[in-house]
Amino acid sequence: MSLFDRLRRVASLMRDPRTPALPRIAVGLAVIYLLWPLDLIPDFAVPVAGYFDDLVAIWLALRWLVKAGTAARIIPVRETRQP
Repeated sequence: MSLFDRLRRVASLMRDPRTPALPRIAVGLAVIYLLWPLDLIPDFAVPVAGYFDDLVAIWLALRWLVKAGTAARIIPVRETRQP
């Protein structure tokens, strides 16, 4: 699955009213945290760890959103092919 397909999936989950509210709010807060100039670990003080906490916040929020969409049957679960 390409990056464009994944971004399109996240956008559709954010717009879909069947998606639970908490994962959508978490994604919004994670984006705000990414753009906010103050961090728990400053990017300029500890460069690698400073960017890592931003990435972890976004990753966890997006993962929760996709799992909530799969649980609510908004996103079909991939079927595995057997040889």
